Amino acid sequence: MKRRLACACAPLFLILAAACQSAPATTAAAADQAPTQTAAADVEVVCRSMKVTGTRFAKRECKTPDAWVEYDAYTNQNAREATDKVQRLNSGPAASAN
Repeated sequence: MKRRLACACAPLFLILAAACQSAPATTAAAADQAPTQTAAADVEVVCRSMKVTGTRFAKRECKTPDAWVEYDAYTNQNAREATDKVQRLNSGPAASAN
């Protein structure tokens, strides 16, 4: 019985030993991060704390003022479209059909 148990555990031990010696995998946080970009010394950079769904910790994001204007316009347009879609689907003939 003891010999049979030892034979069954040997492959498991070899797999675990091999896993310990392999190169570590990249973490999910490292994979999600884009390459770091540095701005020239004469370029103004503005940083904001951005709320991230699923965590209490804010993500710090830095961009030039022009990039922030473009980002704000893009997010406002997406919010407007989402609101319009909800209002169209939940009002008028579409709402009474459900």
